[in-house]
Amino acid sequence: MRPAQVVLLMLRVALEVGIVCGSAWWGYVTGGGGWLGILLGFLAAAIVFGIWGAVDFHQAGKYAEALRLVEELVISGLVAWGLVLIAQLGWGLSLLALSIVYHAAVYAVGERLLKPRGQDESKARQSQLPV
Repeated sequence: MRPAQVVLLMLRVALEVGIVCGSAWWGYVTGGGGWLGILLGFLAAAIVFGIWGAVDFHQAGKYAEALRLVEELVISGLVAWGLVLIAQLGWGLSLLALSIVYHAAVYAVGERLLKPRGQDESKARQSQLPV
């Protein structure tokens, strides 16, 4: 991996952890703590990642990359807004800034949010050991 790819991977992990923790924390606080808060925290995180993972933009052709960018910015923006609403202004703004920095860095180093499917599948086939 190139150093830029390592940095992007670290930013990506930080962004995804921030989104999971932020949505879970929003659910916990909104649920008033206790069992209801814990349940709502798990549900909020599951819904956010369920929506994020369920949508596949590979079929969108030339618009796939732009749609993925909008989706990721909307999701991170909504979680950041949720944190601001529960009086976690600093965390919400930090998550939003991390999202913007990550997405800007992806395009600055010439990467893409969506890798072509054929490329990933051919690499997986090459890495398999012959029987």
